Amino acid sequence: MPFRVKLQTLLVLLVGISCGLLLWLSLRKANHLAFELIQEKVLSVAVSAAPRVDGELVRELVSPDQDGSEVYNQVRDYLREVRDANNTGALPIRFIYIMRPLPSGDWEYVVDAEEDGEDKSYLGDVVEFHFEHEKPDLNSARVDEQYAKDSFGTWLSAFAPVLDSYGEPVAVLGVDIKASRIQELLGNLLVGDLIAMLIALGLASALAAWLSRKVTRPLTELRDFVRSVGAGDFTSRLKVSSNDEFGELARAVNQMADGLEERESLKGALVHYVRSQAADRKVGGDSSEEMEESRVTVLVAELCGFSQLSSMLGSERVFALLNEYFSTMIDTVLRHRGSLEKSADESVIAVFGSENEDQHQERHAIEAALAMQHALAKLIRAWKIQTNKPIFLGIGIHSGKVLRRDGRLDFDSVHDLERVAGEMKKTTTNERRQLVVSDQTAENLHHVFPLEAVEDDTLDFAVFEVDMPQPAFR
Repeated sequence: MPFRVKLQTLLVLLVGISCGLLLWLSLRKANHLAFELIQEKVLSVAVSAAPRVDGELVRELVSPDQDGSEVYNQVRDYLREVRDANNTGALPIRFIYIMRPLPSGDWEYVVDAEEDGEDKSYLGDVVEFHFEHEKPDLNSARVDEQYAKDSFGTWLSAFAPVLDSYGEPVAVLGVDIKASRIQELLGNLLVGDLIAMLIALGLASALAAWLSRKVTRPLTELRDFVRSVGAGDFTSRLKVSSNDEFGELARAVNQMADGLEERESLKGALVHYVRSQAADRKVGGDSSEEMEESRVTVLVAELCGFSQLSSMLGSERVFALLNEYFSTMIDTVLRHRGSLEKSADESVIAVFGSENEDQHQERHAIEAALAMQHALAKLIRAWKIQTNKPIFLGIGIHSGKVLRRDGRLDFDSVHDLERVAGEMKKTTTNERRQLVVSDQTAENLHHVFPLEAVEDDTLDFAVFEVDMPQPAFR
């Protein structure tokens, strides 16, 4: 999945989770606040209406036959006035009634303000309570701490004592608000919050798309630039348009490209740097000239660990160090009767025995390799640079037959030896093993150098390490 899509998805998820959390917290708070407001309303209605109920009249209502009597209607009419006065607004009162306890522990309805019908409770009807805590206190006012259920539905109720002329409680006034009304109000609030959340998510998605494109554009430009450099275009540069981390990265990458371009120029200048007496070794002449075999030894030396300096030093400093390194290595090769074939990256490829049949070419190649390692150690000490990883020369040497025409080498056959030496060089991946030779090179050394066999199943021939004291590389 592209980074831009990941970033956009992450931003949308972050906004969605944040909105969901805020929605849950707001609904939780709204539900708690609404419950407290409802409690306050039903309790205030019950507390304010109860003292105005004539307790003496309520005491007189003792028989179901009195339902509809003048005394009953007088109390009922007052309850209806209270109900109707509080039947408007967002939280209307649904039921208001009077009930009292029985000697058995149950409670009975005394007066109900409800009109005749299935919702009306008559004098003497037993009150339904599912739990003991739902029963009111005859001596004090209270409001339910949670919703109560009965055959008429789910309610939030408040109760206040009805007193007689002596101040003694004779009954309890009850006031009910139906829970469905509360749930409807909270449902409307939820719908509004969900609509707001969807709008926020839509805006967040648009912002995330814009922001992800803005953030990933420098990364896309960097990717394209690195691809172009990898394809060999060292002239392209990134446009630095900001002073943030992306701008710093662009400047660092441009410095890297400057170094690569300079190194490429240096390699081009050194690729044909050979001794004057070996300047014209390329095969030429009449194709009818007779071909003969000749033995040569190829040395491939790679500068390991130098790439870390590109991020530590400026491109000009790296270029100067490479220039000094290549000059030193080439002079060392030439002093030991070798000739430079070419340079690639931080590698040097040299050929020994190219001018004539050198009987000691293998020894000369190893002596050149050891001299190159000691020369590099001196260079590193002179450079006075601190590195995280050691810098050393990994060298592979291989000997074999090549073709020669009219005294000049056929370098197509030389390249085969270079390839083998390059494969051998891959075994020199650490400080402990820096110089290896093939069995064909070792057979002509006549025990001049101490050799130790190297176990490597990737090659089709035996490889030996030249067990000589190594210079102190840094």
